[in-house]
Amino acid sequence: MSHGVSAGTPGDKERSALTGVVAGLVDTGVTLGAMLAAHSSVLVADVLKTFLEFVAVLLAWLAIRRINSGRAYNYNYGLGKLENLSSLFVGVIMVLCLLVIVVNATRNLLHPSHISGVGVWISLVSQVVYAGINGGLMVKNQRLARQSESPILTAQVGLFRAKMLANLFILGSLGSSLALARFGWAVYIDPVASLLIGLSILLAAIGIFSHSFRGLLDCTLEETQQIFILRQLAQHFEEYEGLHGIRSRRSGSRVYVEIFLEYAPDKKVAEVMASIERIRSDIETQLPESSVTIALADKPAPE
Repeated sequence: MSHGVSAGTPGDKERSALTGVVAGLVDTGVTLGAMLAAHSSVLVADVLKTFLEFVAVLLAWLAIRRINSGRAYNYNYGLGKLENLSSLFVGVIMVLCLLVIVVNATRNLLHPSHISGVGVWISLVSQVVYAGINGGLMVKNQRLARQSESPILTAQVGLFRAKMLANLFILGSLGSSLALARFGWAVYIDPVASLLIGLSILLAAIGIFSHSFRGLLDCTLEETQQIFILRQLAQHFEEYEGLHGIRSRRSGSRVYVEIFLEYAPDKKVAEVMASIERIRSDIETQLPESSVTIALADKPAPE
């Protein structure tokens, strides 16, 4: 007798996120110790990158805790703005970290020297260990994301995949610097690799700023979506007497639609409510992340 795979419970999601927080905190401590015990631009970039990743995982855990608390339905609009402001704050920190990485790498390019210190060996071991840990967390979150269709867990899959690849990149960079130390040009491997890490932080920061600024601004729907709403209403035109107005706006990734419909006076309330539910359901089902409200009207909606 076979049993289907059950969807991950809210507790599973929170425990998975908390595991990432603890692992990220320990990783930040280890990379900081390795940086202080070594001379390497890559390790400076690594500790800053690891700190940023820890902040991202921490914010995701806090978001999951808030959802699991059962109060996620309160003030969703304001909380969405707060989340975007938090993302902007993280983006500012990323830019500051990027500046530190660029300044440090530039100094080492102008005055190159081989990497040294026991911290290099500590980092080599930690990169191997955390490549395995991050790979395991990626697989775990991938399984939970498939079961629950959670956007937060889906984002965590991408984050832990990036962390694992970064571990492998830093491992390769440090290993190459040590293995090729007999060549004069090998002194440039370390600062160039740190600049590449800085580039990845820059691209991530650009994505955060773009998404968060859009989320803080309200705007009208794209023309294709407006046409889609009209098309859906046209498919139900026999159910209502008149269309007196449509109001729509986008706030971040959410779409809000208000429709004012007139129904025949002799139509039963049950029939009207059933019609409203059909129209609302059709639009919300096919318009991602939308919230549709249909109001009764006997005259055009006020401007």
